[in-house]
Amino acid sequence: MKKIERKFMDLIFKVDKEKTKDEVLEEINTQLSLINDIKLADKIKLYFVEPTLHFAIWDYSATKDKYPVWLIISSGDTGILFSEYGYGFGNWGLITLSSQPLYFGPDFCWYPTLKDAFLDSWMAEQKT
Repeated sequence: MKKIERKFMDLIFKVDKEKTKDEVLEEINTQLSLINDIKLADKIKLYFVEPTLHFAIWDYSATKDKYPVWLIISSGDTGILFSEYGYGFGNWGLITLSSQPLYFGPDFCWYPTLKDAFLDSWMAEQKT
């Protein structure tokens, strides 16, 4: 990405630097600590995968710009991403994994908390 475009995108998204895997794990642990329902937190943990860095296409970009996302939950065709480039609603995105390459998807699939993203997925309805 050109330097000037990157600077512009950093202003839009307010990203000082991209998170490392360890920082993403810290974000996840923070989110889990905010969940008062221990059964729900344990259920979410069942679906965790080792955070893996991908680059997803920003749907509203005419030039198909890609930004870093971390896949943190995966089950079947459903995934939950963490990205500092998520929509204004939040950094936790609910996506379809079969869409390759990965896309950010619609804005209504991005949430302010991991809990919110999980509760809007089919995984929340599964019996454990």
